[in-house]
Amino acid sequence: MYEDEAETIRTMMRARARIIYSKHADRERMPEREITDRDVRTVLETCLEITQIRENDQGPVWSVEGHDLDGRRLRICVAVKARRNIVIVVTTIELK
Repeated sequence: MYEDEAETIRTMMRARARIIYSKHADRERMPEREITDRDVRTVLETCLEITQIRENDQGPVWSVEGHDLDGRRLRICVAVKARRNIVIVVTTIELK
């Protein structure tokens, strides 16, 4: 449904996007969850699908789904903070 947006995420990741985690998302990556930065990058690099786009006061937030290195399906909500310097803010991480 959002193939253009999915390709945008994949392109940003190929261009070595900088990823920043919100405090909420960083807590969701805690060691017991075993979700690493590499897992998040893998999901964003493959970007199987974008299931939802919603607006907040800072712009669009995209729900990206994909598989991590262990084959788990994750949904990661991201906001593109800067397209020029390619900064992606991860706001939520969920195991599906």
